[in-house]
Amino acid sequence: MIRVALDAMGGDLGPRIAFDGAVDILSRHQNVVITIYYSPCSGLNLPTPNERLSLVVCSDVIDGDEEIVLSLFRRRNSTLYRSLDALAQCSSDVVVTVGNTGAMVALARHILGLLRPKLYPALIRELYSNPLRCLVDLGANVHCPPSMLVGFAELGAAYIEALSDETPKVGLLNVGVESTKGSAVIKEVDGVLSNQSWPMYLGYAEGTELFEGEKNVIVCDGMVGNAVLKASEGLLSFMMKRFGNVDGASSLFETFYQTERRHGACLVGVRGNLVKGHGCSDLTAMIGAIEYGIDIARADLYSAMKARLCNEIL
Repeated sequence: MIRVALDAMGGDLGPRIAFDGAVDILSRHQNVVITIYYSPCSGLNLPTPNERLSLVVCSDVIDGDEEIVLSLFRRRNSTLYRSLDALAQCSSDVVVTVGNTGAMVALARHILGLLRPKLYPALIRELYSNPLRCLVDLGANVHCPPSMLVGFAELGAAYIEALSDETPKVGLLNVGVESTKGSAVIKEVDGVLSNQSWPMYLGYAEGTELFEGEKNVIVCDGMVGNAVLKASEGLLSFMMKRFGNVDGASSLFETFYQTERRHGACLVGVRGNLVKGHGCSDLTAMIGAIEYGIDIARADLYSAMKARLCNEIL
């Protein structure tokens, strides 16, 4: 059985999306059990618990706009804290949340711990699933020194190896491919990666290489990655609205969005499997995020990445 800990709070549309998503998932996946962590609120209709669906009442919710302060780590009865603690206690195999990204990263580091010392966690988003291609980081880290970006390359490469038969080929997102371009940080990362035997490093990548080309791990800092991702999603949404009525266009866009791209991102670099969904997730996106969590739990992603990054000499 795959055991999912689902943080139902924090999304823009409220816990109903998480409830309905869990019920849908359980109707289609017989080898999954879900524990929902929620906080009571007026007018909330709860799903009926059964042998594969449990409800855990929590007295605290971390809102999406809360700052990361020390008191966050004392809020042990928040839905996010308790779902992560279940993962730390090995009573779940994966956590899925649509809550506060900063709080999620901070609490995951605090409760779960780092996969490897000085290897900072990063959010990975699959741009394609077949062949597997990913972007890292998406916003877990905004200000990144060279060592952090080198770590992102290693995390992305380990992710590719764990979930596919493909060889990781890393590119460093830059304003151009010429050696003279880029900040001092980017140039230093380029030098370090060029001298490592693993992962395979193919040099700078321009924005045009995000969705095609031989590089399947695109590395950048969290501010750039988040902006790139949301701009890409915004463009896709715009095109669906503008050209959705054109013959064949709507099905093409929907196929790209729903089958070529998973919903949500995976936080890697902590000691456990964790999926972060969009705060604005609708039912389809919530279901997709839970299914993503099931996939990485079934592949035992954390253990595979740990073996690659901790038990071998890079």
